[in-house]
Amino acid sequence: MRKTVGFLFLFLATGVLGAEPLGDGVAANEVDAQGKAFPSSISDSEPEISLPEIVTYVSAPVVEQRIVFSKEDIEKFHAEDLSAVVRQSGIQSLDYGAYGLESKPSIRGFTDETVRVVIDGLCMNNAQTGTFDFSSINVADVEKIEIVRGGFTEGTEDEGSVGGAIYITTKKHDSGRQFSSDTALKSFLNQNFPLDTVIQKIAYSAALSENSFLSVSAKGGFAKNSYIYKTSQNSFKERENSSVKDGNGDIRFTHWHNGSRITVASSVYYGDKETPGVEYSTNQGKQKDLNVNFTFSSFTPGLFEKMNLTSNLAYLRNDRKYEDNYGPSRHKINDFKGSATVDFYRCGFFAQSAAVSFDLTHLNSTNSGIHFQPSGVFKETSKLYFNNFFSMVVPIAIKFCGKNFAFVPKIGFAAKFSKIEILLDGYRMVQFPNMDDLYWEGSGYHGNPDLKPEQGWGADLTFNLKNEILPSSVQFFSNFYEKKITWSGGTTQNVNSAFYFGIDFNAQKTFFDGILTLKAGGEYLYNELLDKSNKLTYKKRIMWTPDFTGTAQAIVDLKKFDFSVSAQYTGKRYKSNMNITFLEPYTLLNLNLNLKFWEKILLYFKADNILNERYQSVENYPMPGTSLTIGCKIKIENEKANLH
Repeated sequence: MRKTVGFLFLFLATGVLGAEPLGDGVAANEVDAQGKAFPSSISDSEPEISLPEIVTYVSAPVVEQRIVFSKEDIEKFHAEDLSAVVRQSGIQSLDYGAYGLESKPSIRGFTDETVRVVIDGLCMNNAQTGTFDFSSINVADVEKIEIVRGGFTEGTEDEGSVGGAIYITTKKHDSGRQFSSDTALKSFLNQNFPLDTVIQKIAYSAALSENSFLSVSAKGGFAKNSYIYKTSQNSFKERENSSVKDGNGDIRFTHWHNGSRITVASSVYYGDKETPGVEYSTNQGKQKDLNVNFTFSSFTPGLFEKMNLTSNLAYLRNDRKYEDNYGPSRHKINDFKGSATVDFYRCGFFAQSAAVSFDLTHLNSTNSGIHFQPSGVFKETSKLYFNNFFSMVVPIAIKFCGKNFAFVPKIGFAAKFSKIEILLDGYRMVQFPNMDDLYWEGSGYHGNPDLKPEQGWGADLTFNLKNEILPSSVQFFSNFYEKKITWSGGTTQNVNSAFYFGIDFNAQKTFFDGILTLKAGGEYLYNELLDKSNKLTYKKRIMWTPDFTGTAQAIVDLKKFDFSVSAQYTGKRYKSNMNITFLEPYTLLNLNLNLKFWEKILLYFKADNILNERYQSVENYPMPGTSLTIGCKIKIENEKANLH
C-alpha cells in the first residue's frame, strides 16, 4: 500500500511535467522520433525545410534516454538480423534460439504488444499475437533505430506503448549510385557442422534523375543452428531440428519536388524454419512464414504556409503455416494501415500537432477463427515554450480497438540549464487485448472475447547531465499497472495488478579525438504483484523480469582498423510468480574487429559469447556458446547527386 501511495504521489508531483529538452536552433521536441521538423516561427519568407529522411533526430552532446543506433553503428555490428542490434542496447531479450527463431525485447518488464515497433511511421506489431518478427527486416535496409523506454510518447503510431517503443527508419535513398555486398560465415565450433550459418546481403541504389531515387536490396540466409549446449542434467548435447532458411527482398522509389517527398516501397520475407521446442521436447514443429508489404508515404512541407503534412498508407499480408504432432494450422492476416500527421509551425511560445491513424485487420486463423477488427487513434499534442529554459507538452489521445475504447492523457515538463536538463512526465497507459487473447481455440486453451484493456499510470523523472568529464543520463520511473491479461485456468483473464519502480541510465565518453569511445547503460527494476486474493504470489516478483540488465562497450577507431569489446549482463529471473526457482544471471562478452582495405573492401571478424557462457534467456530454450564469424563487405559508389 505504501508503494502504491508513493507512486500516486510521484505521479501527482509530476502532473505538470515532462517533455524533451530544447536544443540549439530547433527545439528537440520540435523533431519527433520520425524526424518531422518545422520552423520555429511564422515568417513572410518561404519556410526553411528540413528533410526528415536525411536527419531524423537532433544530435546532442548529452546522452538522453533514447538509445540511438545510426546507420554507421548498425553496419559495425555486422548483425545477422535486427534482434542482434536490439540486444546491443542493454535491454532484456527473450530468445528462443539462434538465427531466425523467435526473439522479442522486454523493456521495464513489459513485452509483446506493450513494446511498440514502429517502422517509418506505422506500428507493425502483429494484431493476432501482439509481437513483431524482427527477422522479417533486412538489417542492411535500416537507416536508424531508436529505442525509447516508458509510455510517454507523442506520436499516434506508438500509442499503446507501455514498456517502450522501438522506432525503425529505413533507408530512403543514397545520392549517386551505390552497390554493396556483404558475405558472412559463422561457426559454433561444432565438429559435426564446422560451418553453421551463411548469410549474403546485397544492395543497389541509384539516382534515376536529379530528384528521383531507386534502391533495391536482398538478403538470403541459411543456418543449421546446431550448437553444443549443457543440459539441465549437466550433460552436453547438440541442438537439433533448429535449421532456418530465409530471405528478404526490398524495392523503394523516392521522388523529391520542391522539398516534398513521396516514397513507394514493397518488401517480401520468406522463412522456412524448424522449431525445436523446449530442451527435451519430442514435438518439433515446422513453420513457414510469408510476409508481403506495400507502403506509400509522403511529406509535404509549407502546406498553406502554416504546417507540414506527413501521411502513410500500407497493406500488409502475413501468412504463417505451422505443423507439429498436433496437426497443421494456418494463420493469415490482411492488414490495411494509414496515418496522417500535421505539424503546425510554432507561433511564439506555442506549437501544436494533430494526427489520426487507422488499422483494418482481417484474420483467418485455424485456432482464432475469422474476424475483422478495426482500430485507430486520434491524437493532439500542444507544446508550450515559456522561455529559453522551460517548456511543457500535453499529448491527448483517444484510441479504440473493436469494442474497446480509451482516453489517454499525458503531460510533461522540461527544464534546460547549462549543465543539466530535468525532464518529468506523467502518463496513462492502456493496452488492448490481441486477437489470440480474444479468440484462441486449441490445445485445451480458450480465448475470452469479454476481456478488458490493460491499464495503468506511469511517471518518469530524468536528469541529463552535460558534464564534460562524463555526459550521462539517469531516469527514475514508476508504474502502477492493472487488469493484466493472463492465461489462467485454460482461458484468458484480467487478473493481475502490479507495481513497478526502476532506474535507467546511459553514459558515453569519447577520448583522443574520437579514437576511444566508452559506453555504458542499463536498467534496475523492482516490481511486485498486488493481488491479495492469491497469497502464493502476493508481493512476489513478476516472473521472467530480471532485477538488472546492463551493457558496456569500448570502441577503438583507427580509421583503417577498428575494434570493440562489449559485455551484456542479464540478472536473475524467477520461473514462476511464486518465486521459488529462477534462471541464473549471465554475462555475454563479445569482440568485433574491422579491417578496411582501400575504400571499397572491409574484412571483419566477430567472436560472440567469448566466455562460452551456458545460459537460457527463456526457460528450457538453451542458447549457443562461443561462435566465430568472418565476413567481407564490398561497397562501390560514384559521385553524389544534388537534391532539388
